[in-house]
Amino acid sequence: MEKRTYRSGEVIYQEGDDSKFIYLIKSGKVELIDTYPETGEVVAKIIGWGKVFGEVELIDKRPRGSTAKAREDAKITVFTYEEILEMLFDRPENSLILARDIFDRLRQLYSTDSLDAEITKLREEMHQTIKQAVISHESRVVKGHNGMAAIAIPVVLLICIVVGIQVYLH
Repeated sequence: MEKRTYRSGEVIYQEGDDSKFIYLIKSGKVELIDTYPETGEVVAKIIGWGKVFGEVELIDKRPRGSTAKAREDAKITVFTYEEILEMLFDRPENSLILARDIFDRLRQLYSTDSLDAEITKLREEMHQTIKQAVISHESRVVKGHNGMAAIAIPVVLLICIVVGIQVYLH
């Protein structure tokens, strides 16, 4: 366990980084930012004191799906995967502190007791689906423009050569 301080605007981790840590906010606020190829960065969530983040990617061993940045000066406790496992097995009472946010999120997503729970679940699913669709579309557009440029540049050059020859010969 390590205690770190981040200044406002400082990046905690970048999208695509290896997932090595889970973070617990002791003070301050953190932004979780999604990046889209054509439209740029969008703040997906702002979290504060007592919240845990970075846990999902660490558990499933995937690269970071978003960028985390300090929204204001923040003090954060950082846990490694091994420390989390040790805590789960050696001191389960402490693991409840870290697991609280995960359980709350799961309860919101999968509880069928209320309309709010259903709406929260749908928002989460829609957010992921829309993000993937936008990224997929934008990558096709970028590839499409590069493909069109590969065709358009020789055509424009050919037209310029023909016009230049006609001007020279007349």
